[in-house]
Formats: sequence, C-alpha cells, structure tokens
Amino acid sequence: VNVWEPGMAKKIPAGSKIIFQMHYNKAAGSVQTDRTSIGLVFAKEPPAQLHNTELIFNSYMQIPAGAERHRATACWTAQNDIQLHAFMPHMHVRGVAMEVKATYPDGRTETLLNVPKYSFSWQTNYELKQSMMIPKGTRFVVTAYFDNSAKNKYNPDPTKAVRWGEPTYDEMLACFIDYTRVAKPTAVVSGGQGGQQ
Repeated sequence: VNVWEPGMAKKIPAGSKIIFQMHYNKAAGSVQTDRTSIGLVFAKEPPAQLHNTELIFNSYMQIPAGAERHRATACWTAQNDIQLHAFMPHMHVRGVAMEVKATYPDGRTETLLNVPKYSFSWQTNYELKQSMMIPKGTRFVVTAYFDNSAKNKYNPDPTKAVRWGEPTYDEMLACFIDYTRVAKPTAVVSGGQGGQQ
C-alpha cells in the first residue's frame, strides 16, 4: 500500500496502460483463482509535488555456475536535489542480500538500506520514517549477492550460469527508489517603487 502525503501524486500520462506482472508458484498443485486487484485514489487538484520512481538495475550481469556468493552492482546518479522516500529491492530465487549506499558530492559515503537476508517470497517496500534530502550529484550504488550453488535449495539449476531475465529461473538485480524533486526557492522581490513597500 502506497499512501503519500497530501499534495503529492504520481503522474500517469493519458493513454498509459497499467500492467501487472504476476509470478505464480506451481507448488500449489491444483487450479487456483487469481483475485488480484488495484485501488487508485485520484488527486482532486493539481499536486504540489510529483512522486517519481527510479529503477536502478544491471541487465548485463552474469552469475557463474556454482557461485556461492556472487557480487554484482548497479549505479545511478541523482541529476537534481531530491527528497528520498522509499526503496524496493528486487531479485529472484538466487538473490540472498542487497544493500544501497550513497556517495555524496563531498565524498562522504552512507549506507541507506541493508537487506542481509533477502527472500523472493517476501518482497516489500521499505519506506523511510523520515524522508531524506539527497543533493544533486549523489551516486547510488546497489550491491547484490547471489547464491547459484547447490547449497541454495531454491536454485533451479546450479550447473548453469545465470543472466538477467523476466522468468523466475533467470535473475534480476534491481532496486526501485521513490523520491520527489526538491523545488528551488524562488527569489523574493520587494514591491513598490524605489524598493519602498
């Protein structure tokens, strides 16, 4: 459930299609009914801020066959001052851990999210208790760890190298971040002639 502050909304351009991507589990062993639904609340007036989502991903990764703790990364640099609201890490069944670090323009580094025991069965949106101001030029580095060995009981085939792909038997290294752009303050000009008010 995404509930945003008053005056904040996500833009869905006219003519857009909202597509659900569902992952089904054959383990149920019988015919099941899909009761997926969506609820949208529309803004009553133009929002003061637009809610944005950036997908930080690496579609060129390859996890070697049998690798027990393979490390891969993805990066994104903020092009504006932003207010950071949430993270949602995403991997498939070989994903075991993920962290997100920020390197600020002054060189300082900070861990923003650490998921030491990732589970494909428990994917969630990590919302910050208090949004964070992130300056323009900050570099986000997403580091993911994968277990492609026989020790991973969820691994479909530890004898095969794995690349990026939509099916669950392939892999993904992705992290969604939710943010709003920080508006620059406008200059205040005194009214009246000669600077008098």
